[in-house]
Amino acid sequence: MDASPPPDQRVGEPQDAAALAAVTLEAFATYREWTPENWNPPVTPGEHEAALLAERLALPDYWCRFEESAGEAVGYVVLRDAVTTGDDPQPIPGLAHIWHLFVRPAWWGTGVAKRLHDAAVDEAHRRACEATRLWTPAGNARARAFYVREGWRETGAEHYAAELDLALLEYRRPVMLDS
Repeated sequence: MDASPPPDQRVGEPQDAAALAAVTLEAFATYREWTPENWNPPVTPGEHEAALLAERLALPDYWCRFEESAGEAVGYVVLRDAVTTGDDPQPIPGLAHIWHLFVRPAWWGTGVAKRLHDAAVDEAHRRACEATRLWTPAGNARARAFYVREGWRETGAEHYAAELDLALLEYRRPVMLDS
């Protein structure tokens, strides 16, 4: 990867959903390194995740940026306006939510995740948000360390995600970090 130019970055749209779903599925496969032995990725190859991504990317408050190399998606991030959880979600003014940030394992350590992360934080700033929020699996030490390096802090909130069959931890980060 070092000899290759950096991947191209562009806005993701509903028609990119299948390519983004492939990234998600590859990333979910790495969860087996730290999940219980009987854990399985929560989505069926391609169809379910691609349909969900296409549906969400068609909504006006969802924003996606992805990187591709040689026509193949290597990572992506999706940001949306934050809402409360529950049966009647309500907007949380001033808070953006990173819904997805996935990078193909072959591209880990190449700067793709940081560039995508930074693009999402820039988008949160463009939306005049004061802070960003995300939920990440409690067992995913690699992702958690990345977020801490990028200025995120655990809030102490935990949520069981039935669709993932995993406990998630909430992280928040001011859009503008103090120098």
